[in-house]
Amino acid sequence: MLAVALPTSASAAVGDVQATLGEPGKEGPLIGAQHKLVKSPQDGHCYTVKEVFPEAPEGSYFRAVANHTNTSVFVYTADACAGAPHDPTPMEPGKVIIGLPLLSFKIVPAPALNPDDFKTSPPAGS
Repeated sequence: MLAVALPTSASAAVGDVQATLGEPGKEGPLIGAQHKLVKSPQDGHCYTVKEVFPEAPEGSYFRAVANHTNTSVFVYTADACAGAPHDPTPMEPGKVIIGLPLLSFKIVPAPALNPDDFKTSPPAGS
């Protein structure tokens, strides 16, 4: 398995997204397919088949996308994350999508944490 080190910004997901290459006319078990890891993917960046698998032949797609990050991922059946995502609900950490001809995916930026959200109030009547 190869790892892809792509440019990152100050805001990157922790973990990896695993992508499995699908090629036209080459259906079969996923175990023999080419896999790559996108390490610490950048929030809001759209990853395409050609970016993750630059050597992939024309018409290639992601046969599977596995989210091993701490944030959610949108997957698209259109190139360059065009149009609406395949599912309006993003793929949560630990989930895998298999069997769709996916052409791109995008990391959903994690919401900023507000320290005030974690403060507790004294019980009523204290």
